[in-house]
Amino acid sequence: MKHSEILNAYISRLTVADLENLAKQSRACTHAAMNLGSSSQIEAQAGLYAAVCNAVDNLIRHDREIISKIVNSSIRGEQ
Repeated sequence: MKHSEILNAYISRLTVADLENLAKQSRACTHAAMNLGSSSQIEAQAGLYAAVCNAVDNLIRHDREIISKIVNSSIRGEQ
């Protein structure tokens, strides 16, 4: 699979607010992993997953369809 094409398809269609929230939650996960206990790490990971789910939920149907086409094309090895 061409992961860069898939990641770009998502990033290109996310709002700035969603991207900022993902970055914030990702930093929280890194901080928890490096400095806190396992329960804090699990909580931070749950926050990141919630941010991912929210960002995907905010995509419009047309963008989801484009992303699906890119993913399917990548799985089939098409260019």
